[in-house]
Amino acid sequence: MEFKQLKYFVEVAKREHISEAALELNIAQSAISRQITLLEQELQVTLFNRQGRNIRLTSQGKALLTQATQILGQLDETVALFQREKFKNAHTIHIGFEESYVSTMITPLIQSFEQNYESTILPTLMTMPDIIEKIYTGALDIGLIETTPELQQDKRVSLKPLFEETYHIYVPKDDAVALATNPPLSQFEKQMLYTLTPLAPSIELKLKSIIKSSINIVGTESLAKYLLKQGRGYILVPNYVNLHYTEQQLCDISLAHTELKRSFCVIAKKDNNKVDVLNLLNLIQQRLSKVTTYH
Repeated sequence: MEFKQLKYFVEVAKREHISEAALELNIAQSAISRQITLLEQELQVTLFNRQGRNIRLTSQGKALLTQATQILGQLDETVALFQREKFKNAHTIHIGFEESYVSTMITPLIQSFEQNYESTILPTLMTMPDIIEKIYTGALDIGLIETTPELQQDKRVSLKPLFEETYHIYVPKDDAVALATNPPLSQFEKQMLYTLTPLAPSIELKLKSIIKSSINIVGTESLAKYLLKQGRGYILVPNYVNLHYTEQQLCDISLAHTELKRSFCVIAKKDNNKVDVLNLLNLIQQRLSKVTTYH
């Protein structure tokens, strides 16, 4: 039994007329008659009583009409379900982003995009290796990550540079280093350093080649400021993060002149043809490539 046989049967049964059913289905009458004959042979029943050009459902035909209508209805619902899911997936853009300046911009970026386009953005904070892997597999549509030489040479993705992220350091106001102009990183090599959140691997690697003491994560701004006031070390943060303080308490020193920096880019797989991905890539460039270097 085939679905097309049930479909032909239902159309004929509703009209009790083969030529009208053929006109509705836009196929030859002979094709309908042949399929209904095959259906009767398979079920070993007579579905219609034929009297010349007139046909009437038999009792077996009426029973099949009830079942066939339910089967075809379920089929239509299943097809519609998958079509809705396909439409939903086509209009859902998955973004992965690293902890960075992007974290402060992702909300207004999404709001602006969703006000102007039909697609929905699903953002996830992730590590760089996970973002790259999921871009390749198609689980992510767009990645906002640190630029690497490997990514720049990768022919599978399109890459657009966005901005450079630098760092700054908070020290006690009465500390000797507060008087320094453009101090080198080596000036902090023996100091205890704290961060609010984990450092990016590339930044941590650069620091560990210079800083002799450990670098500890404190998590909260209040704890960071307490440790500063107690003279227990310095607070290192990216330049999009600011501690709220009075000038009498702390000194904020830019490290933009040092090698402590990261370049960021937006990537997408070249064969990604999802609706609105290109529109979102353009918006990301408009919003984030304006930020070039922090000072």
